[in-house]
Amino acid sequence: MVNYDIKVPKECQYLSDWTGFDNELPPGHIILNKSICGCGCTDHFLTNDQPVILLSPRCNLITSKLKNGRTAGKVYYFDRSCGCDLSESIADMENYLCRCGASPFGTQPLVPKIMVTYDSLVHVVDALLKRGLLDQFVIVVDEFTCIFTDVRMKGSTEINLLHRLNTLQNRIVYISATPLNEVYLDLMGEFKDMPYVTLQWDPDRVESVQVFYSKMRSTTSEVSKIIEDYRVNGFFKSKIIDGQQYNSTEAVFFLNSVTDIVSIVNKNNLMPSETLVICANEPKNRTALRKVHHAIGVVPNEVEYKSQNKPFTFVTKCAFEGTDFYSDCSTTYVFADSNRDNLCLDISIDLPQIAGRCRSRNNPFRNEIYYFYKDTNLEDSMNERQMIQYYDAKRNATIARVQQLQQITDPGILNKLKTAQVIDKYTKDYLDVEDYGSTPCAVCNDLAFIADLRAVEIKMMQYRGSYQMLRCMRNNGFNATHQYSQAEQLYKQFCQEFFVDANFQRRMKLYIDTAQSYPELLPIIEEASVIPIEFKQYYRGLGAERIRRSGYVESILKKHLEDASKFSSVNITLEQDRVYSNAEIKSMIQAEYNRLGMNATAKATDITKYVPDAVPTRFRDENGKKQNGYKLK
Repeated sequence: MVNYDIKVPKECQYLSDWTGFDNELPPGHIILNKSICGCGCTDHFLTNDQPVILLSPRCNLITSKLKNGRTAGKVYYFDRSCGCDLSESIADMENYLCRCGASPFGTQPLVPKIMVTYDSLVHVVDALLKRGLLDQFVIVVDEFTCIFTDVRMKGSTEINLLHRLNTLQNRIVYISATPLNEVYLDLMGEFKDMPYVTLQWDPDRVESVQVFYSKMRSTTSEVSKIIEDYRVNGFFKSKIIDGQQYNSTEAVFFLNSVTDIVSIVNKNNLMPSETLVICANEPKNRTALRKVHHAIGVVPNEVEYKSQNKPFTFVTKCAFEGTDFYSDCSTTYVFADSNRDNLCLDISIDLPQIAGRCRSRNNPFRNEIYYFYKDTNLEDSMNERQMIQYYDAKRNATIARVQQLQQITDPGILNKLKTAQVIDKYTKDYLDVEDYGSTPCAVCNDLAFIADLRAVEIKMMQYRGSYQMLRCMRNNGFNATHQYSQAEQLYKQFCQEFFVDANFQRRMKLYIDTAQSYPELLPIIEEASVIPIEFKQYYRGLGAERIRRSGYVESILKKHLEDASKFSSVNITLEQDRVYSNAEIKSMIQAEYNRLGMNATAKATDITKYVPDAVPTRFRDENGKKQNGYKLK
């Protein structure tokens, strides 16, 4: 890979301000690292004097450009989502071309700009080839890292796109503010020797983003706490600048799970009038939201936002890349869980994308992100070397299988392979079908292999612990501060009240009330050596509700905790081919409770705690009477 650095003139706020920008780029196929979001790179290619085909990974990105004042009415969207006949779509595009630019397009002074999603490019290319017009277009692949990150969702679409582009002689510009590491790009033959252009901006143009981070217990509980605080205070965040107070009355929650969004909406009784959900417009998402009386929304543009923004906006990953949000007062919240594939955000790619989404420069909260995360559960993970060895072996096995399938050209068989992979999502192998040419064939999808390698990097190198995450944030240009630093005053107030006297019940109640009302303080309290260990042990072992039911009495809590620790010593064994009645089960468990000196009464349902394979059943005893009981699966 050949690297080029291009210095952006200091006076340029946006790339469209730079008259000679296009001439600075090398010819042919190139990667353009624009370095920062919000520099107007996409707008530049949609407004310059060259015919352009803009490829987008997201319909939302295209929608935002159709509503943009600079591009509205001047660009054409080759839209296949409406389900119209292909010939009609092509006819519409040809009508647009006839209204455009100088010969051969027409007589009107309008340079043709065609926008199309990744999966529909083939139709545009074929239509322009037939008219002999394709070679006049520059092809811009916007947010091209999605070719890699979307592979599990879109499978062969991405490799067919990449291989088709590689056959074209046009100037092709792959643009992103957050390209993949060159190590991954070099693994793909299409990118291996491609010029890599990095824009060097004046330091004053690069905005500093402050990330306030903290661990979370669950996404739903954290968002619910934010919503609750907003309803009490009337704002999400507040700050004073030059003596004037500014309140944030809007929040954008970047949360890549429609299931979680539905849960949050339901739990907090959020109304459609106060809630906007931006996600993929798919049947399953529409159905899920409909159940809580909500619908998929549209992002307000630069004119609409003042009247159409809502307090609660939820955004999934379909809108992370390229979609512009406008607000004078929104706060940004991000949620990441490295143990859930859909919530495992890449700090090096996703977080810079999110940071660049708000385009209103007068928003005093614009360059702040409140980041909640769960780090990697190492007990459930193979180590890094084992994971890479596993994926290497899976790739080698796929290559061997592709060689066995080289002679198979039957479209029916190949289509079954492709359909199976839609279900498997590359969990078993990387086998795929390349069918952009005249002869479809089985291939190894290296994009899926790279996606697995990147998952290892994200899981093990970014979220392995707080230090790793913090270092990754700083390496990617963020100023990172623990959110708890904002809670120091609350912690001081807690300590002052806690040490007023030594009354255990009062202290225990204060501990519980604080943990429930201010969960962000709990990790600070847990780490504080001045707080006696027994309060922490009771809370961890028994939970808030059980402590309340015990009246905060230390002797009762101590007994409950002792009993709780003994539960792990209960030993119950069931025979494989025997059915046990509920009475027998209760007798067996009670005997164990008595042996361990536990003050507990056995129930038949307790068996599932000690024998997970035990399932309830009904049977007839030796007297023919129906009984309830349990047996092994």
